[in-house]
Amino acid sequence: MSTTATTRTTTRSTIHDRSVTPARDARRRRLLEGTAFVVVWMALGYAFPGNDLVYLLMGVPLTVGFQVLVRQRPLRELWVRDSTRFTLDRRGLVLASLLVVAPIYYGAKALPGANAWLIGWYAAAIIGAAGAAFALRATTAAAMLRAAMVPMAVGAGGMAAVLGGIHLAANTPVHVLAVLGTVAKYLLLYFPLTFLIEEVAFRGALDAHVHHAGEGRPWHSALFVSALWGLWHLPISGGLPLPLLVLELLAVHCLIGVPLSFAWRRTRNLVGPAFAHSAIDAVRNALVLGL
Repeated sequence: MSTTATTRTTTRSTIHDRSVTPARDARRRRLLEGTAFVVVWMALGYAFPGNDLVYLLMGVPLTVGFQVLVRQRPLRELWVRDSTRFTLDRRGLVLASLLVVAPIYYGAKALPGANAWLIGWYAAAIIGAAGAAFALRATTAAAMLRAAMVPMAVGAGGMAAVLGGIHLAANTPVHVLAVLGTVAKYLLLYFPLTFLIEEVAFRGALDAHVHHAGEGRPWHSALFVSALWGLWHLPISGGLPLPLLVLELLAVHCLIGVPLSFAWRRTRNLVGPAFAHSAIDAVRNALVLGL
């Protein structure tokens, strides 16, 4: 190769390295910011232990702060990434009205003797109905179900297999009507709630920050977000020695979280991941009956 050709190759390589390095540094910075977001949340969970609801509700101001101050993006993009403004037309208001029925009903039943955190949990579900209706109006029911299909099959199917197996091993009956009723109840409660708690944080804010469209290694970033999601559960989990607990949380949440991240990235709408997450938790709650 001639000296001139070698010089041209070296120059092109140098220019390429200079263009890649800022993008790589920016991505590394976003990974660190996302990690710090989860670490701060976990630290608060350890500082105020013993109440799952407190831990969940802490995430609301943390997610808002992360979205507005760190990401410097509007809140509406937590639910629909390509939206230009938050608005609810007549059909959206009808959807929001329907979605608040279950939280209001079950919240009213729980009100006597309820503490402030339980009231806050139901209030979050009521407020989240507006975000859910906004996201629903930006897509279709068919698109929502398509987006939810894979994570729901993995998560809810896995829950059914594991918990169903425990029922069989323990020889405890599964009352189908009770299971179906519990699934319906928690699906109606959790779906609007996820637009203000947990799913909105880990997919709407964190995954959107860590992974940008067109970047390489999407599986790596999806695993990273899912691992953080699994570790986030540590302050409200127990029952196993710490190393086994960490392994369990990482395995379960990476298995479920990766499909949730890809559903969010593909549709750029939280409604599919939120529905899948709600269904998974509803199936879990229903199948622990009698155990």
